[in-house]
Amino acid sequence: MQNYEAKKPSYFATPSPQLIHALHTTLTQILSVPLSSRFETHKAASQKVKQAVRDMGLSILATKRENEANGMTAIWLPEGLTPPEILPKLMERGVVFAGGLHKEVATRYIRFGHMGVSVTDPKRDDIDRALKALKESLQEVQKAKSK
Repeated sequence: MQNYEAKKPSYFATPSPQLIHALHTTLTQILSVPLSSRFETHKAASQKVKQAVRDMGLSILATKRENEANGMTAIWLPEGLTPPEILPKLMERGVVFAGGLHKEVATRYIRFGHMGVSVTDPKRDDIDRALKALKESLQEVQKAKSK
């Protein structure tokens, strides 16, 4: 790139037109409403998720509400449950959560991503379906473990 800018002949790969078009489309969609509105939409969805998680009797990794992310919720699993037990149950219900990343506690929590089109498109019910799947999956795994 430096040679190209300095007008020195050398090989320079052409950027992928598909990626440039995808970037343009994405930025057009993102900027179709004021960013402040988009941020508020994500914040409202995040608060809905976090309240529903707390209503299920679960805890969130962030110890202070002001430190909670608006695009993802990290959820402590009930004692004795692990991500490999709950994640496949969510997948069976058409919902993808992720395991924990923090090496010291990765086996004790899961991550629920709630961002982008899943929260900005009012015609979608992704958040409600994911919350229902989480509740049902937890109940199913806990019931199986209690036998």
